[in-house]
Amino acid sequence: MLIHVDALVLVTFALLWILALVLTRVFFKPVARILGERSKRIETAKAETEATLEAYNEDLRKVEEELKKARTASAEIWDQAELEALKERSRLVQDIQAECRAQVENARRELERHVEELKKEIDGRTDEIATDIERRILN
Repeated sequence: MLIHVDALVLVTFALLWILALVLTRVFFKPVARILGERSKRIETAKAETEATLEAYNEDLRKVEEELKKARTASAEIWDQAELEALKERSRLVQDIQAECRAQVENARRELERHVEELKKEIDGRTDEIATDIERRILN
């Protein structure tokens, strides 16, 4: 059996080869080039994203560290202010107690002075009172 090749097969074969060459140059190579560029842009974007994410995480760590320091400093300031307030309160209480003691002492002295005056007045009027009592009894 002989294979019989006729001209239509050869023309079809030649047209297919020409079509394949044209499609390769016109369609497949540009699409492959575009896909390659797209892949490169995606890889570049991924690398930039990773670098940005690393920078963000580093900045976040620094902010958290500074926040921790600020909280510690704030707590120390708060404790110091509270201690100073307690000292001031204690001093004020002592001042008030001293002032109260002084007022009580002044009132006690005033009362003693008043009692002494009354005693002197009563001593001065003793003769008069005794005479008055004697007159009432004798009348």
